Formats: sequence, C-alpha cells, structure tokens
Amino acid sequence: MIAENLQNAIASGASLRVRYFGGSTPGRERDIQPISVKDGKVRARCLLSDEIKTFIIEKIELVVDGEPSQLASILPQPIVTFQTVDVLTFFKTAALQALGWAVQREGENISLHRTLKNGKMIQKPDVSLRYEAIAYDLVFDGEQVRETNHRERSRPWIVSAKKQATKTYGDFGKAQTSFLEFAKSLSPLGPSHNT
Repeated sequence: MIAENLQNAIASGASLRVRYFGGSTPGRERDIQPISVKDGKVRARCLLSDEIKTFIIEKIELVVDGEPSQLASILPQPIVTFQTVDVLTFFKTAALQALGWAVQREGENISLHRTLKNGKMIQKPDVSLRYEAIAYDLVFDGEQVRETNHRERSRPWIVSAKKQATKTYGDFGKAQTSFLEFAKSLSPLGPSHNT
C-alpha cells in the first residue's frame, strides 16, 4: 500500500506525511515529496530539512491522524541517548539500582558500585563513565611527581569496567551506550536484567 501511495504522490507532485523508522531520528514524523521509487527505496525531498534523501520503503508508514504507529511495535526500538550526564543520571538511576548497583555521581562522572551484605558500598567501582578533557604525562623530577605535556583529549569520554578493556569516545552518546551495556552485562544480579 505504501508503494502505491508513493507512486500516486510522484504522479501528482503531492507530499505525504510519513513516519520513517530509519536514519538518525527513527519514528519521527516528516513530510516528504517523493521523486522516484527503485529497488525498495524512494528518493524524496524531505520537507523538514529541505534535502533530497533516500528512504527504505519498508521503514516508512503513512501517518493517519488518530491511529498509532504499526511499525513502532514491530521494528527494533532505537537506543535512546541523553544529552548530559545529569539527564542520563536522572532517567537511568532507578533502572541501574534495579540491576543491583549503587549509583554514585560526581561532576561529569557516574560510577556503579557493588554493595556488601550489610548494604555498605564498595568504594572501587565496577563500571564508570567519566569525562577527562585534558590528558597529561606524569614525570618524576627526582623530588616529586609532576604533570607535564598537558593536551586536549579528542576522546574525552572514558568507560571503564571491571575485567574489561577501557574504552574512550569522542561522542557522549556512544560512551553512554557502552556504559549501560556494561551495567547490564556485569549486573550484581546477573546479566539477564534489563536497563
């Protein structure tokens, strides 16, 4: 049915209100003006960005006022990322605690800790996400250890996890995804729980 609607819009020069479950904003409504259909794809002017883009037809659905999305329930849900550590902490603390973690937040850093049977938090985190804008070298000058060679990091987001390789990211979205994956897989309650 969507292919027929696209062909009709091409013939008439009309635009269509659709939800597209691909690209950087899956499920977002937009108006498109179809130009051509070929090999399961449609080239169309996206009236939201005023750019000509290619859309995969099976990821498009027409928006019908008052009707919920049909594709949203069958396509994989996009990974939600948050803009700041504050927002990540606000929305994910309860889920992280449900995984058995004690959550500690300080500045641009968030860490996950196991607790002892008496409820006391173990100081060394099992999983952490931290921001370090500046890198430096430590040099012993014969009397004391000094920081030298200060430089800006291109990948300032650092994700560390117990018995895992430390990962660095330039993008906060990718860093938080990695952090949440470690939180789930290393959960004190076992890896079967979801965040």
